[in-house]
Amino acid sequence: MKNLILAFVAVALLCGCVSYGRKIDQAKVEQIRSGETTRAQVLQLLGSPDQITSTGNGVVMFHYIFVRATPKASTFIPVVGAFAGGANVQNEMVMITFTNNVVRDFLSTYGGNESGTGAEAASTTDLPAVQTGKRPK
Repeated sequence: MKNLILAFVAVALLCGCVSYGRKIDQAKVEQIRSGETTRAQVLQLLGSPDQITSTGNGVVMFHYIFVRATPKASTFIPVVGAFAGGANVQNEMVMITFTNNVVRDFLSTYGGNESGTGAEAASTTDLPAVQTGKRPK
């Protein structure tokens, strides 16, 4: 019994969530203004981007990306996990376009879904209610 409990605790500690990127602070994104905010100010607000895209005509885009997948507890139950397992996934992305080192435009997006296996494969997660122009933290 003691070994079973130790095994369960070890699995619980090792099988946490998986994430990519850094959480994006929406309050800082809201400070960005098209035609006003400079590239240096964006770097000060949000830090270095996860990806930079440059076009041949002098346009530069910063991409900030965050993804977190948290497995459902049922995933770890032997046999049951194959039929009722899955994960909850949260994602955020901000794309900022610069021309002459000034913000030309930006896009902020977020979402979430629930993936499943077996009977849970068609599950969905509702997005929280959102005020116009803002997203929950």
